Amino acid sequence: MRLTWWKRSPSALHRKGSRWRWIAAAVALLLPGAILLLPTPYLDWPLAGLLADRVASQVSCPGGAGPAPQITIRGSGLVRQALRKRLTEVGLVLPDIAVAGVSHASFAATMRDVSQSDPDTVHIGSIEATITVRFANMPAPSDGTEPEFGRSSNGLLTVQVTPPVQAAKNVKATLFLRLDVAGETLNATPQQLQIFGKTISADKVADVTGGVRSEKLPALPDGVTYKSVTPRSDGLHVTLSGATTKTFAELPATVDGQNVTYSAQDGLLGISTARDIPLFGALPLTIFTAPTIEGSSLKLVPRKVHVLGGDHSPGDLIGGAVLSQVRPESLRQALPALPSGVRYSGASVDARGLKVSLGGVTVRPYSELPATDEEGRATSYGARSGLMTVTTRGNSRPTPIVLYAKPVIAGNTLDLSPQQIRTFGVLLPAQNVLAEVEAGTTKYPLQALPAGLAYGAVDVQPDGLLLHVSGKDATLSKGMLGGAGC
Repeated sequence: MRLTWWKRSPSALHRKGSRWRWIAAAVALLLPGAILLLPTPYLDWPLAGLLADRVASQVSCPGGAGPAPQITIRGSGLVRQALRKRLTEVGLVLPDIAVAGVSHASFAATMRDVSQSDPDTVHIGSIEATITVRFANMPAPSDGTEPEFGRSSNGLLTVQVTPPVQAAKNVKATLFLRLDVAGETLNATPQQLQIFGKTISADKVADVTGGVRSEKLPALPDGVTYKSVTPRSDGLHVTLSGATTKTFAELPATVDGQNVTYSAQDGLLGISTARDIPLFGALPLTIFTAPTIEGSSLKLVPRKVHVLGGDHSPGDLIGGAVLSQVRPESLRQALPALPSGVRYSGASVDARGLKVSLGGVTVRPYSELPATDEEGRATSYGARSGLMTVTTRGNSRPTPIVLYAKPVIAGNTLDLSPQQIRTFGVLLPAQNVLAEVEAGTTKYPLQALPAGLAYGAVDVQPDGLLLHVSGKDATLSKGMLGGAGC
């Protein structure tokens, strides 16, 4: 039996060889298309690294300091993207860049439709990016203060700082005091504090207003007391009244060289002595006088003379003879000078002695009060709504404040200007405070962005600020995202 099926004719073999050559040629022609059209996951991983290195070289300067950029090539079909020289999406992280005076900020971006127009530029179809500025890396103010940054419960930026004393040199504060008199002591009790255009109850700022201030008033004669001290526009109006009493033992022991004694009878002051009366010789007698006030003098006006066992009027023979021996000036006495506005109002006699009544309102001008307080600040005084006002300018003690700001970016400037400020435990409009307190730096210049990119909103995070950047159809030169370029 012959195994003829093993044999092939030369022409058959020739036809078979030609077929394989055509197949090889077709495969060679179709392989690039297959690479473009068919999934190639086994090539994406090594190719992603190569593409990431290329993008990294475009966004950072050769030999630049700091950590290398972190590049992530996203999407599938990286072979097709590489052949087209256009990447669908690229993740970029620059972990350490300088921005707005902060030397250690970070930049994270998602770039889409990324292509390389020439060796030193990259074109992006769109970008969404954020710049993170940590509070710990915020620049220190030039005034030497050490602000503490944070985030409030409602998402605002908070800055706790104690401004230098010099920054508060124009701060005007007015303290409202209620005045009360206890004996010869004037007590001034804080009621309100007016500062930065707001009136605050004193009990809420007791550490600033302090407690009751007490001042000893000038001593008054026995029987005379202070009734009130009322602040008015021209000064403190001091009301006092009462009666001074001189016992009979305190009255002059002699009158016109004659020893005398005193007594009271029916509201009259009796002056008893012995006088030589013509035709009668030395006789004991008592002159009864009515004490009256004339201006600032006490005058004793004779009403009757008791002598020879009877009462005689000043106009009869015996009464007139007795009074003729008494000098009128002996029955008049100058009284102590009184403050302006206080007058002697009357005199009377009882068993305890001779009483002189007085009363009135004297004014102590504010110009007589200290021109500076205990801390050396210029001080002025006044009155409002029945309370005394004490106004000082400047602050001799450092006062901590808390600023509340909603950060915004205007153009290429980060603005941290506060909208509210908390001081003395009270939240106040920032414009009121900053009108009197010299503010530190609140605006920080940002890097200018390429055409097509713009800064957006600012988010306050628990540990820093998040600045948003976005744009479309932008061309980036080498190193531009990490600084000013190479």
